[in-house]
Amino acid sequence: MISVERWLKLIAVIHIIGGVILPFMVFTPLATSYFEHLLNAFPDSDIESLRFLVGVFGPTVASWGLLFYCAVGKAFQSKTPRDWWLLFAAVMVWLVFDTTFSLFFNITTHLYINGLVAIIILLPLLKLKAHFQGKGSNDAS
Repeated sequence: MISVERWLKLIAVIHIIGGVILPFMVFTPLATSYFEHLLNAFPDSDIESLRFLVGVFGPTVASWGLLFYCAVGKAFQSKTPRDWWLLFAAVMVWLVFDTTFSLFFNITTHLYINGLVAIIILLPLLKLKAHFQGKGSNDAS
């Protein structure tokens, strides 16, 4: 069975890869239904503007994945409550604001995407909360 640390790092790597691919994927047929959904929500938009906005979001997703990968590594090294709360907060800030903002603009697809991603990150993290009781230290050893 895969460890929670490896699972969370895998999710981070998927974000990195997906974020790097996203600027290219916006020009493929795979994105057609998503853009149709966006055009329904924003009828005054044009497809090229939407491609730009979604495509430029890709590097942000990749960057979040890189930072999350590092944060997971540190958290599982020290296992302090503060580190656990950092991981939890990183997910919750994204989840609450992205989902609320998306729903405000009637982008319901994000509710399902965000819900799935939140479940695959938060359930393992919540399961291990009690294991994050380390004292933590500032030394480099």
